[in-house]
Amino acid sequence: MAKSPRARVFRTSPKSKSSIYMQDNSVSIIGDNRNFIVCDDRGITIKGPVSIIADASNIRTGGLFVGTNDFLQMIPSTIFTPLPQKIPFPPVFGLVDIVKDTAFFMALLV
Repeated sequence: MAKSPRARVFRTSPKSKSSIYMQDNSVSIIGDNRNFIVCDDRGITIKGPVSIIADASNIRTGGLFVGTNDFLQMIPSTIFTPLPQKIPFPPVFGLVDIVKDTAFFMALLV
């Protein structure tokens, strides 16, 4: 990373290995030399072991697809019993909220 005159570094002590490094167009969360997260114009970079505490049905990819049940993924998929790993599940919960808000504002017009 190039040094920026407007960069800010936050640490708990001067000798601390962990820090938060902020610039005008990026931020880095650094644990030590083996673990860090960088968010900049190239995207998000994660280095180190990653632990996600969520089951596959709560992880949405591409805005549309969710994973099948974790227990179901243990059953092998064969030509006779094909089991998809991802299923399309549109986020319809947002539409329900929009319908409720629209009904509220329509009631105010009467």
